[in-house]
Amino acid sequence: MVKRVLVVMLVAVVAGGCASTPKGPSDAELVQQRIENFKAALLAKDVDKVLMNVSENFYHPEVGDKAGARDIMQQGIDSGFTEGGQVDLTNMQIKVEKDTATAYPIIASAAPGSVTVGLTLKKEKAKDGNLGWYITEINVEGI
Repeated sequence: MVKRVLVVMLVAVVAGGCASTPKGPSDAELVQQRIENFKAALLAKDVDKVLMNVSENFYHPEVGDKAGARDIMQQGIDSGFTEGGQVDLTNMQIKVEKDTATAYPIIASAAPGSVTVGLTLKKEKAKDGNLGWYITEINVEGI
């Protein structure tokens, strides 16, 4: 009888522990973190870290693929266009629908002026096999 009570108590504790275990961050929180990482890398002018947040499927009609984005970013840094750079996420709204997310408006400014940026992210597997949110599109207004 005592064994049965102990087993029932153990099962109740384990089941209760499972029910109260946190589920982890939401998709919106994961997107927010990806954008925060992207911002930090931009402000640090670390092109490699910036691109860690960008999908292998990235494409922009004016820039091309991820390699083209690397070249443009490095040229901007080398030319001084990023001096005094700031990225304001204060008014950014994140919308998640299935495995696509959008983030807008993001205000980016530097010595030449400011632009409003919108990001599209997709939930996909990275080269290392990990599932995560990665930037697939960058839309810039004000150039």
